[in-house]
Amino acid sequence: MRIKGAGKSLTRWVWYALGTLLLFVPLLPIAQWVGARDTGPAWRDYTSSSAIGVAVVLIVALLCGRLSIRFRAPNWPGFYGVKVVLFLAVALTIAAAVVASAVFARSPQLVDEMAQLFHAKIFAAGRIAAPAPEPAEFFLLTHTFLSDAGWISQYPPGQSLLLAVGYLLDLEWLVNPLLGGLSTILIYFVARGLYGIKTATVAALLWASAAWVVFMSATYMNHVSAVAFSLLAWAALFAPKLPRRRHFLLAGFALSVVAVTRPLDAIGAAVPVMAWVAMHRHWRKLGFMVIGGLPLIVAFGVLNSVTLGHPLALGYTTMWGSAHGIGFHTDPYGHPFTPLIALGNLSAAVRRLHIYFYEWPIPALLPLGLWAFASRHGRRSDLIVGLGVVTTPLLYFFYWHSGFHPGPRFYYAMAPWGVIGTALAWRWLWVRARLKSSHLLRWDVAAAALAAVVLVWGAVGVFPVRFAFYRDSLPRLKLHPEKTLEQQAVSQALVLVPVSWGSRTISKLWSLGAPYSLIENAYRTLDACQLHEFAENEIRSTQSRQEITVALEVLVRENPVAAPQVPGAPDPTLKLWPDQPLSEECALELRRDFEGFTVYPTLGWRNEINLAEGIVWARDRFEQNVELLERYSGWPVWRLVTPPSDPNAMPVMQLVREGSRD
Repeated sequence: MRIKGAGKSLTRWVWYALGTLLLFVPLLPIAQWVGARDTGPAWRDYTSSSAIGVAVVLIVALLCGRLSIRFRAPNWPGFYGVKVVLFLAVALTIAAAVVASAVFARSPQLVDEMAQLFHAKIFAAGRIAAPAPEPAEFFLLTHTFLSDAGWISQYPPGQSLLLAVGYLLDLEWLVNPLLGGLSTILIYFVARGLYGIKTATVAALLWASAAWVVFMSATYMNHVSAVAFSLLAWAALFAPKLPRRRHFLLAGFALSVVAVTRPLDAIGAAVPVMAWVAMHRHWRKLGFMVIGGLPLIVAFGVLNSVTLGHPLALGYTTMWGSAHGIGFHTDPYGHPFTPLIALGNLSAAVRRLHIYFYEWPIPALLPLGLWAFASRHGRRSDLIVGLGVVTTPLLYFFYWHSGFHPGPRFYYAMAPWGVIGTALAWRWLWVRARLKSSHLLRWDVAAAALAAVVLVWGAVGVFPVRFAFYRDSLPRLKLHPEKTLEQQAVSQALVLVPVSWGSRTISKLWSLGAPYSLIENAYRTLDACQLHEFAENEIRSTQSRQEITVALEVLVRENPVAAPQVPGAPDPTLKLWPDQPLSEECALELRRDFEGFTVYPTLGWRNEINLAEGIVWARDRFEQNVELLERYSGWPVWRLVTPPSDPNAMPVMQLVREGSRD
């Protein structure tokens, strides 16, 4: 259905803005200009490789069009419809499952995933919070904290609830691959409702073949479930010719799932919905959406009241303070977040989108960017797609953090609309190529060759490189030392995990109850030995949490200049003033870093929530392990040891103490 008047003007301006964002912003090294901390991919490498890829693809396509000028026009086959989409959905699920196993070793790669997996264990045990760990400094995980209700993660519960279902089936690693496959079907119905079966099938093909979608679907990230339920909401309304009450109820429920998974993404998901409602004047049926979503939102509010003290509270701001919220301010790490920094983050993210989205030899969203300027955009659905693409970058422009892995993950919420828009761009090019005649060139063959070269080159030449890179990187995050214990029929043991000096210091301060943002700010500023001695002194003191907080604030204020990082240190975040001699205690801590360490959360999330059964993973605090060893008196004790001859080698399990026999 066509748009007239102001609506048509709005649609065009949305697409002009989108085209500018996709085509011109990534060509400018804005992040370097403004001094953003995240500068993204190297600008010179990005522009040169993009230019080479575009040139090669165009030359090959034009040669194919020229060489086929004497051939009869082929009867181009058309593969459209639900059967094709079901095949694509299964293929994506299998591909994501293979990546989850062969590349990520079914292990979380970010602390975000680890915290949510641990919270999933809490839900799977029928609880809303785990008992407070004792002693806390041995067990607390990054992005988890102690509330009045117990030990919880900072994340809304949506993804952890889904992972909890996976835990109960012993298939938690398959949750996101299945959601990725389901999203293939849902994106087909969304696009079919907006543009028809042909564009919908192309969109499903692009979704299932997008490298970013495959890799994201192989993780435990909550972005995957947020997108799947956003697609369910859009499909419920856009797919039927005449949506009924049940469709609005389903859409409301799906949006509420997004809200309890990624609240900011729920706002982005609601924008296309509200645009569609306004266009079709379905205001009266919004009440059914509210009814569909209200039960889950109320349950979310009750959970927040119990765990966080207020129905509208979020774990992010409860843990980190108001600095974690959106807007321009000093971020939780003590750095200023300004509009210029936000612009730098935006340019870095869009450049990454062009690289990671499809892993094509050309910028991934180049077709969409060109179509943004070339098409007239006169349909109502064009406005919905344009708003869907542009809303996510606009929302995250005001968010201080620039998340990355695998790809600019905060922008994954716009991936479905980017895929549908790219499908429209390819279809637009194909239709015009079929209509264009020339004695020098077969434009339809050139267009088909263009698409084929991009897809095949990406699948054969680029995707395997990314696959191998992810497979070979971060090997310590893919450790499965529990298999060593299984092979020796060990079902109960305490395992000591050596961690970095910084991790030991931070966990001490966590256990003392100092604010997390203040601890992070102190760690990023202070000399490691200075912060270590402060933590040790406070542990031995009898000061209250408030007194410790005030003392740490004073220490940070008195040392406004950040200490330099230690060149060649195993922990790249370690900071020491080179002109200040180390105490004997600090020198020992530094030597332990050079002996090798592991990231604790990659193993700590595996603990049972009561820390009283099975394999218990704890930070190795060396001389301070006495209290821990007494608690697990009678248990066998193992240690994850890095070979002394090679601190960079993979750690192995070593028996420290035999368990007592009853």
